[in-house]
Amino acid sequence: MPGFDHFNLIGPIYDLVFGRRVDLEIVDRAAVKPIHKVLDVGGGTGRVTVLFTRIAQKTVNADYARKMLYEAQEKGVDCVQTLSEKLPFDDRTFDRIIIVDALHHVVDQQRTLNEMWRLLTPGGKIIIEEGNIHHWSVKLIALGEKLLFMRSHFIKPERIASMCQFDPTAKVELIRENGIAWVIISKSNDSNERSNG
Repeated sequence: MPGFDHFNLIGPIYDLVFGRRVDLEIVDRAAVKPIHKVLDVGGGTGRVTVLFTRIAQKTVNADYARKMLYEAQEKGVDCVQTLSEKLPFDDRTFDRIIIVDALHHVVDQQRTLNEMWRLLTPGGKIIIEEGNIHHWSVKLIALGEKLLFMRSHFIKPERIASMCQFDPTAKVELIRENGIAWVIISKSNDSNERSNG
């Protein structure tokens, strides 16, 4: 990773500062079943990942910041240290893939999204929770992160949704709630036949 790694620096205190809110809405939106395998991309300290560990068959937190992953492991979360642009898993491994408040931090957003799509099983869902840059509060956060020299790059929710039109099997839904944008991508069950045919 080029430049200064803010997330390794703040890893040990991240949950104290940012982790007070329990994000139960993503649990509802993901609709995880006991047979599902869940991947949390950019899951950091595992504050969201841990919500799925008692629901899903398997849950993995993938993040690059080693000190953030230490905190996740303390919560009993399975972790993999990796870049989001090159996730070390086989195609169609996960039934649910989430990325919560992290897409604006990755270097190559399109490549990250493509990797998530590659890993998604037919019938699976990707759930993206990201700040809505149209909202004044998110504009302030974006400004603050630029002043701290973070490599944040917020993009409009509509742009995220258009980046997720991977192929005809992708059904994309965009939901806006105050300062949060949800982009939910479903992969149809017949995508396996289309990719093989």
